[in-house]
Amino acid sequence: MNQWLNRSHPPTLQAAVFLGYLSAFFGLLFGRTSFLLLPVFIGLGVGAFVTANNKRWGYVLLAVCACIVALFDVADLVDSIIRSLPLETILLFLNRTVFPVALAVAVLHTQSREYQRIWFE
Repeated sequence: MNQWLNRSHPPTLQAAVFLGYLSAFFGLLFGRTSFLLLPVFIGLGVGAFVTANNKRWGYVLLAVCACIVALFDVADLVDSIIRSLPLETILLFLNRTVFPVALAVAVLHTQSREYQRIWFE
């Protein structure tokens, strides 16, 4: 069965799949800082789709890619604070960091991990 969003998943996993699609779309659309992240954003989209179809490898791919993007964004935020950039720039980095961190938290949430451990192939 090919579905984009699985309503039988717990809310945290549904949010992770939706944020995975959203992060992949905007990451590819606005092309982040390097081409090194291009495969990571493709991995987010693929991982979200495969997770919606109850495959464990998709969940793992989504979790790994989400953590990589979140780490890059947190590193950018910390770097902007250390370099004492203007407040507007720091707030811009903070705003950009919220969704990747939320995605990583939703994927790694206890409900999501337990559900995939029990129900995924």
